[in-house]
Amino acid sequence: MSHTLFVWIAHYGYIAIFLVLGVESLGIPSPSEITLVLAGVAVSQGHLSYPLVIAVGALGSTTGAAVAYTIARRGGRPLILHYGRRVGLGEQRLADIEHWFETRGAWAIVIGRILSGVRALISYPAGIVAMPMARFLTLTAVGAVLWPLIAVSAGWAIGPHWRQGLRWMEHGSVALVVVLALAVAGWVGYRRRHPRRDRP
Repeated sequence: MSHTLFVWIAHYGYIAIFLVLGVESLGIPSPSEITLVLAGVAVSQGHLSYPLVIAVGALGSTTGAAVAYTIARRGGRPLILHYGRRVGLGEQRLADIEHWFETRGAWAIVIGRILSGVRALISYPAGIVAMPMARFLTLTAVGAVLWPLIAVSAGWAIGPHWRQGLRWMEHGSVALVVVLALAVAGWVGYRRRHPRRDRP
C-alpha cells in the first residue's frame, strides 16, 4: 500500500498533496501523515520541490479548514452533528474537541494542526463559536505550515530508508501524540502558575 501511494504521489505530485490535506481538514479520514512523509521521500529523490510541497500542503489544509469553518458558522452545531456521524464525528467526539478548543483558545488552532485526529475537526468549534475569520485563517495558516514542515522533513530525512521509517512511524505515532500532548499541557500549566503581568 505504501509503495502504491508513493507512486501515486510521485505521479500526481502537488495535486495529490493538496487534495489529501484539503479533504482531511473537512473531517474526512485521509492518510495525510503517510502522504506528507512520502512526499518528503519524493523530494529527497528529486521528484518534487521541498518549498512547493510545504506551500501546497499548507494551502490545501487551509482551504479545507476554511470550508469546514464556513459550514460550522452558517449551519451551527445541529448541522455538523447531522452529517458528521457519517464520517465518525459524533456528539461526544465533537464535545471533546469543543472542550479542547475552549480551554486552549488560539493555541488550539495552531497546535491542533499538528495533532492527528484533532486537525481534522478543530475548524468546526471555531466556526460554531464564531471566531473572527481573519484570526482563524491566520492561526490556521501557521499550523498548516508547521504540520507539512515536520512531516515532509521527516520523509526527506529517512530518504531511501522510507519503508523502515514508515514501520517505525506506525509504532511510534501514538507515543509522539502523547509527548506532544504532554508538552502542550505542561506549557499551559506553567502559564497558569506564572501568569504574565501587565507592563506599565
